[in-house]
Amino acid sequence: MTDPAPLVVDADGHVVEPVSAWDPVPQAHRPALHRDRGGYEHVVVGATEILAVPLGTLATPGARFSDPTTFRSLEEAQPGGSDPKARLADMDAEGIDQAVLFPSVGLYFWALEDAQAATSIAKAYNDWLASYCAAAPNRLFGAAMPPVQDPRAAAAELRRAHGQLGFPAVFVRPNPCCGRSLSDPAYEPIWEAAEETGVAVGVHEGSSVILPTLGSDRPFNPMVLHAVSHSFEQMLACAQLIAFGVLERHPGLRVVFLESSGGWAPFWLERLNEQADSFGEFCPEMKLEPSEYFARQCWISFEVDERTLPVLAPVIGEERIVWGSDYPHHDATFPGAVDALRRTTASLDDETRRLVLGANAADLYRLPPLATTSEAVR
Repeated sequence: MTDPAPLVVDADGHVVEPVSAWDPVPQAHRPALHRDRGGYEHVVVGATEILAVPLGTLATPGARFSDPTTFRSLEEAQPGGSDPKARLADMDAEGIDQAVLFPSVGLYFWALEDAQAATSIAKAYNDWLASYCAAAPNRLFGAAMPPVQDPRAAAAELRRAHGQLGFPAVFVRPNPCCGRSLSDPAYEPIWEAAEETGVAVGVHEGSSVILPTLGSDRPFNPMVLHAVSHSFEQMLACAQLIAFGVLERHPGLRVVFLESSGGWAPFWLERLNEQADSFGEFCPEMKLEPSEYFARQCWISFEVDERTLPVLAPVIGEERIVWGSDYPHHDATFPGAVDALRRTTASLDDETRRLVLGANAADLYRLPPLATTSEAVR
């Protein structure tokens, strides 16, 4: 007999919300989508524009934003983003056993300031995502949208999404919302709810010229903004959660930094440790070294083809590394994400590969064991 194949868990996949996902939202707060002559689809809530992008292009692997003649509408997006059966077929083809799912359009409601609208939208999204995951509840898992515009409502929605909908995770953006950063004391109800329920917190960026984003005050270039926003926003969020005492006050809180590459973690933790030696007195709630908080409570997602993964795994800790497919976004590796990851980790020992491929993510999100029914067999 041979050992079973290692569990493969996608720690950061995405859904693509159809317009119907917002049907339960009261008319005054319901997101509307308008397509202009250039092919951009504008998502608007009341008088607030949330996002302007060709959504089908955003949600089709390999699509390009540089050629407007190839722009795709939302209806032309990769089917698996909104159809769970199509997604499961793609997961089977890739060799992915389980996936934790984050939004596409939903990442951008962070731009709202209307707490009532944000709460209605979050509830509708979480209900829609639960119906999507119901197609295979042992394989598809939701990351809840919290209406952080009202932290108490966000905590209540987090508890509902976990207790009633079965979600193992909640996502937050690293960007400010309503002028508040993740370290703001107003967010304490959210951290308390996540710690009490055991829900993992996924910090997830999304490039935007609407939201406050690091680098957006410099000359605009999509490549530079995307590179800076995803990694640098996560680095700042990591520093804030540590330095302002969030992880000290909530030792049971589990945080994963997603879609920002993983190579920044060793440098950043060394840098923060060094700075703590000189400036630590400005962080009275920080009782441990920054790297100790990370080792105790944090995970980080590497790209499937990130060549530094084998070198940095011992530095970060083999048990702290996960990976995300980013399926079905335009820059996702599809098909071939798991094959690429296996090549990237080929030099690692069997146990480390097992951890990176899926065991770490299953532990982070506390996923149930994969069923042995025919539905769950690749």
